[in-house]
Amino acid sequence: MVGTTDILNARILVVDDSSVNVLLLERMLRVAGYSSVTTTTDPRAVRDLYRENRHDLILLDLLMPGMDGFQVMQGLKDVETEGYLPVLVLTAQPGHKLRALQAGAKDFVTKPFEQVEVLTRIHNMLEVRLLLRESRNYGRLLEQYDQLTGLPNRTLYRKLLTRALDRSAARKRIVSVLFVAVDRFENVNDALGPEIGDALLRLVGDRLVGCIGPMDTAARIEGHEFGLIVATSGGDPQTAGTVANKVRHALRRPLEVGGAEVAVTASIGIAVSPADSPDAETLMKYAGTALHEAIGAGRDTYRFYSADMNARALETLELENSLRNAVERHEFILHYQPKMRIDTGEWSGVEALLRWQRPGLGLVLPSRFIPVLEETGLIVPVGTWVIETACRQIGEWAHSGIGRMRVAVNVSSKQFLRDGFVPDIARAIRKNDIAPESLDIEITESSLMSGSEEADNVLRELKALGVRIAIDDFGTGYSSLAYLQRFPIGTLKIDISFIRDVTTNPDVAAITVAIINMARSLKMKVIAEGVETQPQLEFLRRHACDEMQGYYCSRPLPAAELAKLREEDRAGTPRCTPL
Repeated sequence: MVGTTDILNARILVVDDSSVNVLLLERMLRVAGYSSVTTTTDPRAVRDLYRENRHDLILLDLLMPGMDGFQVMQGLKDVETEGYLPVLVLTAQPGHKLRALQAGAKDFVTKPFEQVEVLTRIHNMLEVRLLLRESRNYGRLLEQYDQLTGLPNRTLYRKLLTRALDRSAARKRIVSVLFVAVDRFENVNDALGPEIGDALLRLVGDRLVGCIGPMDTAARIEGHEFGLIVATSGGDPQTAGTVANKVRHALRRPLEVGGAEVAVTASIGIAVSPADSPDAETLMKYAGTALHEAIGAGRDTYRFYSADMNARALETLELENSLRNAVERHEFILHYQPKMRIDTGEWSGVEALLRWQRPGLGLVLPSRFIPVLEETGLIVPVGTWVIETACRQIGEWAHSGIGRMRVAVNVSSKQFLRDGFVPDIARAIRKNDIAPESLDIEITESSLMSGSEEADNVLRELKALGVRIAIDDFGTGYSSLAYLQRFPIGTLKIDISFIRDVTTNPDVAAITVAIINMARSLKMKVIAEGVETQPQLEFLRRHACDEMQGYYCSRPLPAAELAKLREEDRAGTPRCTPL
């Protein structure tokens, strides 16, 4: 049996001509616990490195000068003795996927990518590689999968759960077991026949896989019951309730089976480790008990094994209902955080940040309500309100003593790729009679991943409108230079996780400097977010970062307080003076 230690000790080779990407990928792997990572920016060295070290996995870029990834794979085939090319392609060219897989790659990921997804694919590829090397017995693997859905069966589910529990104990993660039963499946099977019933179960399996993260597991336990394993590092067991609601909403959408549309609901039972038990078999038993309670409560719902967690789940549902009314009741407000030029200490603009003033409870932390907005889709109307409000504030400041002020608004991927997004912005600009260049739109690398061609069109429409565009949280999606050059992006914001450790971790410092230099070579502006100390500011100034924002200069403030702060800075010494 291949264990976690075996996987983390596996030999990994990173091949990319960009030194920035190599640094980011190596850091990602080291932080994840991988201990044997080799890197090279020279594709011509890969064949000899593999012959000498027999790496268990090669992370390979495709477009490299001198020798591309396809040529690298061809060279590897000449020295591969086991008939298995352990290559995971990471590239900014999604159109090369089929060709790469035909050339021998075992998996393919498009840049920029989600860190969790890539780490999961790496883990899975290493597990398969080591299992094959250990046993060379494909039949043994097939016996652990359900023949109808292709998902793990109950036997493998129990093994995967045990492994997840072992890993979570070391990393202090929460593991949730969800048992999902298709309500009244027997009626569908009897009315439409077993072939339609089987097809329905396959589609249900597909929907379940789409409801969980890339590091989680979906399995078919038996009959019309499925099992999910959801691991979270945030420490909140209610995450399982969020997944349960996502499953319920997903299965309510009609499923097309045999030329007919079938609508189903699901009952879900949840057990959580370590709160309920650290043992796999016990958790499965408890999840089954909770499932029967959900069915007994009328179906199309979920129940936790723990009574206390059931009460908290009801609180979450109440939070969702309150958020649905928050816009109409004018409970949302915007706070603004200054952005400063590092060389002069002058204001360069502000970022608008959403806050919820909940009656009787005061300001609710964004981390508490924004995930709920995302999950329910409310982020789209709320995001539209944010843009409208920010544009109105720009107009008010322009006609007051504050004068013209650039305001940045962070946009979710759901809002960014929605039809009507650019017309909404254009309408808000016209309505408030503001200059388009006064508005900055910040999007994450993952928003670009959601649909490259569609994202490209939206970005070009924004640029034509005159709105400036920035990539927020840069460094977490591992974008390539080629990918960034495709889009009309003017600014990179270095993620706070890098700035936090920039003066204490040499690897993080090297990555930060590389990002700054890369941006300057592309004629992009660089903003560091989350600056809290003078040493951090000194480091950024020394390496020619353009702008910063963070508590070192000011916390986010209501509009009136920010205007007062602006006047004070104008009248006296700037809050963030150049060093």
